[in-house]
Amino acid sequence: TALPISPSAVFAGSMPVCASVKLSAERPIVNHPHYEDAGLRNRTHRVYQIYSRKPPEEIHGTLREMGVDYVVIEGNWCRQRAKVGCSMGELWDDDDRENAESEQFCETVLEQNVPEPFSRAFRNDAYLVLRVESRDK
Repeated sequence: TALPISPSAVFAGSMPVCASVKLSAERPIVNHPHYEDAGLRNRTHRVYQIYSRKPPEEIHGTLREMGVDYVVIEGNWCRQRAKVGCSMGELWDDDDRENAESEQFCETVLEQNVPEPFSRAFRNDAYLVLRVESRDK
């Protein structure tokens, strides 16, 4: 069953997922994998906070500031570890030492604990799609 999502809803996620969303769903995306510049690297870094240990409120604020309506979280990106120091959480720990002792946002939401102001829009074995609710809701 298709979700009732506005054609103008903006999506964020990993660059491969955003390419698929753009191609198959023809939805706007915030980080395009086939275009490279400093602005895109910065936007992608901000979107990838979903794999960090930052507080949900901070991640929400970043995504809303970017105009994101839905964010796609991939379980394998959250949990995969090719070798020590290379998981998304470990990479974020190097970038954001202040939150290194906290739980990863993606782990929290993948375990069914979706904090406000997010809500679950879709889930399967590979992906979790969160609606990035506005604060005035």
